This record gives sequence, C-alpha cells and structure tokens, in this order.
Amino acid sequence: MIQYLTRPQISYHQLFDDPMLLTLGIPTYNRASALRRTLTGLAQQIKRAGLQDVEIVVSDNCSTDDTGVVCVDVAAQFPSVRLRYFCNEENIGFDRNVDSLFHRATATYVWTFSDDDLACETAVANVRQHLTERAVSFAFVNYDVSIDGKVFESRYGSGPTRLINGRDLLKTIRFSNSLISSSIFKRETWLESHPERHVGTLWIHFFVAREVLLQGMGLIIGEKMIRMVQSGLEKSRAEKRQEGSDQIEFYMQAHLKFVQYADELQGLGYDKETCVLAQHLGQREDLHQVVNYKLTVPDYAPRQLVKIWRRLHHYRAGTARFWCLTTPLLFVPNGFVKFLRTVSRIGRL
Repeated sequence: MIQYLTRPQISYHQLFDDPMLLTLGIPTYNRASALRRTLTGLAQQIKRAGLQDVEIVVSDNCSTDDTGVVCVDVAAQFPSVRLRYFCNEENIGFDRNVDSLFHRATATYVWTFSDDDLACETAVANVRQHLTERAVSFAFVNYDVSIDGKVFESRYGSGPTRLINGRDLLKTIRFSNSLISSSIFKRETWLESHPERHVGTLWIHFFVAREVLLQGMGLIIGEKMIRMVQSGLEKSRAEKRQEGSDQIEFYMQAHLKFVQYADELQGLGYDKETCVLAQHLGQREDLHQVVNYKLTVPDYAPRQLVKIWRRLHHYRAGTARFWCLTTPLLFVPNGFVKFLRTVSRIGRL
C-alpha cells in the first residue's frame, strides 16, 4: 500500500499549490538508522535556510524495518519542511525505485540522494542557488568518500563550478557520477528519456545521465557537497549479497554493467577520449573487482564464475591482460586469494 506523509497542518491541495524547484529524492530499503541520520541532516538544512521551494521525497522499497516510523518522526520534528513518504507494495528493485522518485517528485529538478550519504552543512542551499542561476538538464555534485574513517576524493578530485558541454562532462569528471548522490536531473528530461530501458542495470541514474548529456549543456558543481559513507569490504559486500541479478554477486554484476556502459559510448556519439577513458577505468577495475569477489563470496561457485567469465570475455577477449591475469585469478580457489592477502598484510607489518 502506498502511503502519503506530510505535516498535519498542510493539506494535499496546499502542498501542490506551491511550485518546487528541487526535490531531494531518497530511494531506501531497510536502512532505517542510516536514513534517520541522512533525513535529519537534510531537513535541518532546509529549515535553517528557510527553503520554501525544496522538498524531500522518500521512496521505501517495501522495507521490513522502522523506515516508515523514521519518516514520521522526522516530519514531526521539522513541521516546516515538506517531506513525503511512499512505500511500495513490494520490492520493485533499485532501478525502478529510483525511477519512481521522478514520478512522485513535484519539483523542476530531482537530486537523487542515497539514504546513507551525508550532505555538507550548506549543501542544499548552495545547490539550490546554482540551479536558480543556470538552467541545465543534468548537474554533477562533487563529493568525497569515507571508508572506515579514511577520506578519499572522488575520481574527479576538485575544480570550479562551471557549465560545460554535456559531451565533455563525463570525461572531465572521470565518470564520478556513478555515485547516485552526485546526480541532479531536470525531472522533465528524465521522464522523457525512457528510463525504463535501463531497469536492471543497477546504475539507472548513470545510464540515463549518459544519454541526457548528449542533449546540451551540463553543470559541474566542483565544491564537495557530499560525503559518501562506505563500510569496509566485507560488510558492504554482505549487505548486497542477495541483490545481484542473474545469480551474480551485486558488485560484480554492477561492474559488468559498467563494462557494457563503456562499450556503448562510441555508438552513442561520444568522442574517442571519453571512450578510451571509460575503457581504461573498466579494465583497471576488472582485477580489483575479481579480487574483492574472491575475498567475500561465501562459496566457490563454478556456474557463477563461468557467467562472469563469459561476460568479461565478450569485451576483453582481445587483451592479453584478460587471458594472463583476469582468467586465472577468477578460477583459482577463493582460499588462495585470501591466503595471498594475508601474506601481503604480514609483509606490511
């Protein structure tokens, strides 16, 4: 059952009478604790800056925890903030849940925001200001990444806020828009792009941006506005273990989709520099993802390994790296890779 939530003193009719500039769209599933932190931080910013044209929309993918309670609590805590909560009747998958945000949002722009990422103190007000000054179909919001307390820059690094030809944006930011919280779309443009074609990619925002950017100018917001909070390797993989499609572990499946994404760029009309960079990033990540897969999957699964090998073979068969490194590493026993990691750690002591 879809639920609707807003502050009691504002009626459904009144809420939609006020035009919205920006919707903070949060897809979520069974992350009540993280969602409370993220939602509270965003609501605090909206209240503090007095932003009347910014709303929050939460799309709950049929959670079994206290996600709904969290949204009710935050709405009660911040009665001046427009917060709407929807709960799907069943789990419709990540991509469809993200797409649903654009149908439920009311604003001109939708900033897709992860339920466990953190916005810097003035991020919402600053992003809103940029959007009032420049009309674009897509904006990239820069960020950094915190992994077990250590902070790293995005692949983009840093740079000024600027308009840029959409065809040049992906290579400029080095495809850092893979993070869902780094993407802002003009809602109308998203809806017109037939996003349903990308359901099942696990990167619907990434694939849609690739096509939207061919239509005109994009915006790079160079100041770091977000901190992606990421668990360590074992914990993050355990959280996603059951979400991969085609019986392939989630992160490996996502990587294979990026390999496909990179291979399709030339056919879409992107220049050689963009295509070569995407291929380079994908090939460099092959070994990294294979190692992480071997370190974290609970069992040696030959059928799954063959599926992974076939997908990679389709794109990498012409490279020596695939035959000499990726293939042997993929099929060695998982315990051997774990042994090598232990030896490596001892060697660093």
